[in-house]
Amino acid sequence: MSPAVSGRRPPGWRTVNATLGGIVAGVCGVVLARAVFGRDAAVAGVVIGTVALVAGGWASWGLSPQRRGRSHARLPGGRRLRSRVHALAWFAPVVGSAVAMLAWAGVAHSSGSGWVQAVGALLAAVLIAGIVAPMFPARRASLSCTGSPSDSEAGQAVELTMVANGPIRIRPCYPVGTTAQAVGSPRGPRVVEVTITPDRRGVMEEMTVELATCAPFGLLWWARDVQVPLPRPLHVAPRQGEPGPIDTLADKAAGDSQLRVAAGSGEPRGVRPYQPGDTRRSVHWPATSHVGSLMVRETDRQTDDPIIVDVVLPPDPQQAEAESERIMATVSPYLARGQSVVLATLEPEGPVVRLVRDRVDLGRRLARAVPPPTAAGTGGGADGPVDRGAGASVDTDAWRTGRPATGHLRWQRRR
Repeated sequence: MSPAVSGRRPPGWRTVNATLGGIVAGVCGVVLARAVFGRDAAVAGVVIGTVALVAGGWASWGLSPQRRGRSHARLPGGRRLRSRVHALAWFAPVVGSAVAMLAWAGVAHSSGSGWVQAVGALLAAVLIAGIVAPMFPARRASLSCTGSPSDSEAGQAVELTMVANGPIRIRPCYPVGTTAQAVGSPRGPRVVEVTITPDRRGVMEEMTVELATCAPFGLLWWARDVQVPLPRPLHVAPRQGEPGPIDTLADKAAGDSQLRVAAGSGEPRGVRPYQPGDTRRSVHWPATSHVGSLMVRETDRQTDDPIIVDVVLPPDPQQAEAESERIMATVSPYLARGQSVVLATLEPEGPVVRLVRDRVDLGRRLARAVPPPTAAGTGGGADGPVDRGAGASVDTDAWRTGRPATGHLRWQRRR
């Protein structure tokens, strides 16, 4: 669930961007000074233009980091990870402020009154500060996660405890969630509850959020995307899907065919009439002589034999999600009845064959399960070739089960 990085800016882009930004800011400052104070105010134009040039170049340099690799990262949903501070919906506030300043400059120039020009300068300062100032607290904004659960299910809301260093707006980007506002004391950290809703299974070790602020005047929002590590991994289990058909295979290691009845072992439970297939050792002669018909001993069968589930997920993410949901729905009833289940999965660290304790453990195992790696150009994977007709990876690995290849989900009950 980590973003992928696609590249970085070429060398020298930061200097060029800062130079162009400073020039544009200086020209805008000179034009604004001439519009407010008139064409004869050369000193004011030079001072305001120089200040705007320096401020624009410095701001452009600060907003253009040397390494731009993270700004090209992509989230799983296809959205670009924008780690650089940027303005949100800037067109209307910027254009509206420019129109207001130009209109007031026209009024001040036509009236020639000093107090009108002073109010216009004050209005311009407020508008410029309201547009530019929020980018500095947005750059310094930070967020940390102090509390998160360890287990969840896809499609269910998860509450995380976050700590922000200022009055910022928090919008989860991946996984998506509800927007929260960090409010509290004027100074010090602010504790806020953020709700996210994972849309698919997996193991989350970090989340991506957008931190935004519009302080001090609320004219324009500035934001940046940050990745917040979780205090512990969040295992997102698949949804409870619909149970589907399964392939049941018997362990034939003991011979080519199964016994028609259970072997005569176990704790004695009583006697019953003879059935075809009962061995001579099981005949209970005292009961036979008493009843007058052939009677055999009946013993308790072993009921704690585990069910082995061999999971092979398809390479397509949507098909893998649907397959994991089907496995979740099929295996959960057996765990609820107390039946032992052994799950064989392929995890990023390697193959895992282990007993499943409960439904929570089943969700964790399926959250960590990954499809087998596919070799480029061969159409095969770690578990064997790909069945083109069914779109499924066929298991031919002898170390797992030692039995013929079948589809994704397989039962095997030990005999």
